[in-house]
Amino acid sequence: MVWILLLLVLPSQSTYPQIQPADTSLQNAKDSQSGATIDTVESFQGFAASKSPGLAVLLSAVVPGAGQAYNESYWKVPIVLGLGIYFASQWLHNNRLVKDFRAQFNATGNPQDLVRRDFYKDQRDTFTWYLAILYFANLVDAYVDASLYDFDVGDDLSIRLIPEQVLIPHQSIRLNLQVTF
Repeated sequence: MVWILLLLVLPSQSTYPQIQPADTSLQNAKDSQSGATIDTVESFQGFAASKSPGLAVLLSAVVPGAGQAYNESYWKVPIVLGLGIYFASQWLHNNRLVKDFRAQFNATGNPQDLVRRDFYKDQRDTFTWYLAILYFANLVDAYVDASLYDFDVGDDLSIRLIPEQVLIPHQSIRLNLQVTF
């Protein structure tokens, strides 16, 4: 478990979304041969992520759902806590039944009690997997949400299909796909 946390926390110290190079010398530069303007992206010098992925994972590791609250994804907290409480209560219930049917089988030797004990043991083990998957998904969600917290989603995210006639010998029509950001 400690290795999983280290693998998630350590890389977050040097990775930040949307970091651009500090060299601004190419902005609005002209190509010397064709005279075309070179399209460049503005520099984001001094960019600092407002949410730390490492801290988000650490909070979620200590208290499931705390990383989601740190990332201001408040609607995810009751989902994580609700599923965690449900899976834990089912695990406890099935574990209690395993112990009860084990005791009954040891006292009576009835093979039906052994079958019931095995059934509830399998159910308990299934809920163990559910808890582990939920815990891991909680950590991954906190990491990704913190990493993408500052990600800028523009107002114009669209896809346009534009039919276009190309003037070539066979007069074919092609479909042009434009994705704008």
